[in-house]
Amino acid sequence: MTDMAARGGKIAILVPAFNGGALLRETVMSAAGAGLPPDCYEILVSDNASTDGSVAALPERDAQGAPVTVRHNDVNIGRVANWNRALVAAEEMGFSYAIFLMVGDRLTDGSLLALRDRMARRKALLGIAPYQIVDEALRPLRIARRIYWQGDADAGLMAERFLAQSLARGAMLYAPLGANLYRIDRSARLRFDPGDETHTDHLATALFAQHGQIVYLDRPVSMWRQRTGRFHSSMTVAQRLAGDLRVMECACRAARLDPDYSKIRASMLLRGAIFHRGNVRRAWRHAHDIPQEARISWTWLLRLLVRQMQHRTPWLVEA
Repeated sequence: MTDMAARGGKIAILVPAFNGGALLRETVMSAAGAGLPPDCYEILVSDNASTDGSVAALPERDAQGAPVTVRHNDVNIGRVANWNRALVAAEEMGFSYAIFLMVGDRLTDGSLLALRDRMARRKALLGIAPYQIVDEALRPLRIARRIYWQGDADAGLMAERFLAQSLARGAMLYAPLGANLYRIDRSARLRFDPGDETHTDHLATALFAQHGQIVYLDRPVSMWRQRTGRFHSSMTVAQRLAGDLRVMECACRAARLDPDYSKIRASMLLRGAIFHRGNVRRAWRHAHDIPQEARISWTWLLRLLVRQMQHRTPWLVEA
């Protein structure tokens, strides 16, 4: 059996790396620590011309014997272009699934395998799950539950219906990459835009998923490490919300859906208030920066607040 044939059904754990230090090894070894069966995954590190020796120090196999493959870039091609380089390598090697782990992040337990199996049953292109936010010492802070999935927990949802209940209403549910599992052995190709470092994770995922079904697993599959220096920590709230709106409009245009700007304004008001830590006045200004004529749907805002109290997330998707 060839290596490519042997990787059918396997998950490629993609680790884009640049001078990751000791955290790189910790991330690479986290699949073994999570207890994933060693025959269901391999680790693929895409090294962006590191100079700190962290990549050279990696073992050829993790603690369970799963292969650790390193692909080197001759020069630093940029963080997003390196994501694409990792994806191309995983496709060429014959993997069926891929998940990204950024340096410092970790897998939690065997939930990733459960998400893969659910995707396989539904022939889904995208699997979404919650993620655990931890501090730099890996102390748990909270569970980021992106969606309350209403309906059959094992059911899939066509991407257009999912988009109509998410981006078209102001819900950004397509990132972070470390809580998404992608099917990469089909004709659809996931590619990110190096010119859009702030929001390409959301938009590329939404466009990729339009070719098939989406499934959800209500168990955290990864740990997102809250630490200084992460990319989005440098963005202002205005930049984040302006980018969010652009993603919503682009994805809806590609799917030929009409954005519901009344609900988007309400969603933006809520998101702005969260980002501004309860400062509604500042959030109000952002909600009114949307150029399209539409009043805020106060009914929708109330529903979002009620759902947040009931389900620990305001975003409900009906399967």
